[in-house]
Amino acid sequence: MTDVLHGSCHCGAVTFTVRLSQGIESARRCDCSLCARRGAVAVSAPLDGITYLTGADKLTLYQFGTKVAEHYFCSVCGIYTHHKR
Repeated sequence: MTDVLHGSCHCGAVTFTVRLSQGIESARRCDCSLCARRGAVAVSAPLDGITYLTGADKLTLYQFGTKVAEHYFCSVCGIYTHHKR
């Protein structure tokens, strides 16, 4: 079952839909150092599973260490929206 959910940053500048191939049942604690510090819960989506509705130009990319993971934040309110790896 594939779930399509709507999401946004806190200020609403960035809005998106995300297609979760395993639904929210795939929720787990991400073990990367950034997510571990935030206590983040992550769900898996295909790399092409996110569609930006508004504000893609407002996203700021943050990378560290090996630069494998791409962490995205709203440049207006600073809220972490998602990451790719």
